[in-house]
Amino acid sequence: MRAIFKVFRFSMAMSALSLFSCSGASMPEGKVEESVVSPKINPDYTDLVIPPNIAPLNFCIEMPGEEFIARISGNGAEILAGGNTVVWDEKEWRELLGNNRGKELCLEIFVRDNAGDWTGYKTGLKVAHEEIDPYFSYRLIEPSFVQYNQLSLNQRNLTNFETEIIFNNALTADEGRMSCINCHVPRNQYSDGKTQFHVRQANGGTLIMDGDRVKRVDLRTDSTKVAGVYQAWHPTLDLIAYSTNGTKQYFFTRDRQKVEVLDEWSDILLYDEKEETVEYVANDSTLLETFPAWSPDGKTLYYSVARHPDATDGLADRHREIKYDIVALGFDPVARKFSEKTDTVMKASEMGKSASLARISPDGRRMMTCVGDFGTFHIWHKSSDLWLTDLATGESRRLANANSEEADSYHSWSSNSRWVIFSSRRDDGSYTRPYIAYIDEDGNDSKAFVVPQENPEYYARLMKSFNVPEFMVSPVKFSRGDVLKAIEGEAVGVKFRGAGQ
Repeated sequence: MRAIFKVFRFSMAMSALSLFSCSGASMPEGKVEESVVSPKINPDYTDLVIPPNIAPLNFCIEMPGEEFIARISGNGAEILAGGNTVVWDEKEWRELLGNNRGKELCLEIFVRDNAGDWTGYKTGLKVAHEEIDPYFSYRLIEPSFVQYNQLSLNQRNLTNFETEIIFNNALTADEGRMSCINCHVPRNQYSDGKTQFHVRQANGGTLIMDGDRVKRVDLRTDSTKVAGVYQAWHPTLDLIAYSTNGTKQYFFTRDRQKVEVLDEWSDILLYDEKEETVEYVANDSTLLETFPAWSPDGKTLYYSVARHPDATDGLADRHREIKYDIVALGFDPVARKFSEKTDTVMKASEMGKSASLARISPDGRRMMTCVGDFGTFHIWHKSSDLWLTDLATGESRRLANANSEEADSYHSWSSNSRWVIFSSRRDDGSYTRPYIAYIDEDGNDSKAFVVPQENPEYYARLMKSFNVPEFMVSPVKFSRGDVLKAIEGEAVGVKFRGAGQ
């Protein structure tokens, strides 16, 4: 039995949309007054760089008027749509983008007022040469602190609007016992069919899928404090780096930020899937070590590290003092040995900032991180922005165009190193939505745009957050029945490999 089933579409909403948008629209007759301002549309799909294989960018026109016509054109071809809710014909959209790869498109909005006069608004779209990975996975979750049964791991086809559930958390409930599934992370954008996610509480463990094989691993040992949390696949070896975190949530009554997630301690572990062993990579009791990430050649392990504060008066009272840097630890894939010392790659603390979630581009040239004012759980931090570090020069900078005034956090690189997908709260400050941005050959970023939906009002009606977006080159294929069997069955135990073992 496949793990995937189609998500119910908003058929009633889309039936209503079809009344407003059609490819049989025609251009305005008579004089059209050209405006010097860009059209106001939602989502904001103006002045973008877009992939040549992206699904249609449907939107609502948020300008007053009696009649609306939208046209997008390039290279001698055009498509039209009528109505203030614009839903492009998918076949026409694909043909237009395919014929304009690497070229400019012109998006025009024509609005007729109640006096019968037409005004035209214009913006540009550039179609990149490079395609985007066709899929991404994510966790769809309500923004709740204690209720987490209504969440699922989903996947979306970015070339169309097909959305499927990978695994539903409700399937893990057993006679009132609750579990929580999280952190679905594929290896190498799922190009080799390996992926994993955690199950917490009842029947807890780490589910590791390799093609159609599934196993649940209990990473706890007598020598380690807890199981793995944040994970990083080695790109070629059967090794996975994990952080182990003593995480707590703190709630504030006199702070604009009501919730903070802090690690009271955190270390880095290495799990050997073949030998079924774990060992410490970094476990300095004076440091907080978390969010591991491998280089694409597998010769460097990056992670975030902060000095553990002297918190005798309470860690929550000192949480704004915790500033993480990014360090790198050399690794010999043949000998399977780490270097003795780390190198600091990004000294965020010297800028009064805190960096987490280092992710290295598949071409090995750049590192993207989340940088906020303090701490490491930046999805809660309005100050969080995406930064890019040139690994050859060591230069770090804030992305110039993709960031917003709200939290921009968890990010993933496409397999060709030209696209990033990340979580952003820019729409309303509360719910994270998946945004995409283009990174060119020189490392310059373009304006980010939200993942398009068939119904352009989808996000406004959805009271759930997208988090942990991960690019994939193909959809996941593991069996839901095999996953449930692994969850309900006996977990694979591991042995601790310490010094001299």
